[in-house]
Amino acid sequence: MANLDYEQKLNSKPYRFFDQIYRLLVLNVITIILGITVVCLFPAFVATTATLKQGNQMNVFKQFFKNFLHYFKKSFFVGLILFILYLIDIYAIYFYATSVVKDASDFDLTLLFINAGFIVSGVAFILITFLSVHLALLLITFESFRVGEIYRTSFYVSIRYFLTTLILFVLQVLIIGSFIYCMFDARFLAVWLLIGISLPVFLQVKVTTPIYYKLSQIDFEK
Repeated sequence: MANLDYEQKLNSKPYRFFDQIYRLLVLNVITIILGITVVCLFPAFVATTATLKQGNQMNVFKQFFKNFLHYFKKSFFVGLILFILYLIDIYAIYFYATSVVKDASDFDLTLLFINAGFIVSGVAFILITFLSVHLALLLITFESFRVGEIYRTSFYVSIRYFLTTLILFVLQVLIIGSFIYCMFDARFLAVWLLIGISLPVFLQVKVTTPIYYKLSQIDFEK
């Protein structure tokens, strides 16, 4: 009877709700701690995504670090390429934003070039972010894919499921935007430290579950 009552308690909605909140808190804190090293930022993000996608299979710490080690090598290289792309594009935005026309005789032509470069760099930043929102989910779903295949498939999925990509993009911006907001309002920092990353990732997983189930049935090698 005691065992039956305990199982009913574990399966009750209030217990599952607070257990999920606990898992979100733990995953958020671990991701931030590992992310401080920069090297482990994207692997930690992938491990958090995988843990939330798998559901409550075991102790959250054990489940996270199992995923972290399992996906580390590939997620490190995927994240490194993404970091380089962002670095180049951010430098380009900074370059064009701070460029000054020195020769008055070429003012119109040079200014046109600077403005065009700034716009292209800004659009490229958005496109890179659009591309990036599917990387972690693809890496988890298609473990046999090489790094290049993950990026190519991400490009295809981003266009094929544009509305879903837009939702993921908003959630991704929410992670970054809320962190930036913390710099201006320290009171919000406590919230971000607790669920600023894990909650948007949890929503990303929920939104994409039907689509990635469908994608998992496709043989991309054909």
